[in-house]
Amino acid sequence: MKTSFASIAGSVLAQSAWKRVLFSLAVLILLWLAIGWSVAIP
Repeated sequence: MKTSFASIAGSVLAQSAWKRVLFSLAVLILLWLAIGWSVAIP
């Protein structure tokens, strides 16, 4: 299931460049939230 999801996500991201940009932005936001959460709650 994980491999099929990765292949589907890869095909979708390959079709549209802006979706790839949005995905990378989402990852950066999640990383920023994780760092902020770890700093706020030691």
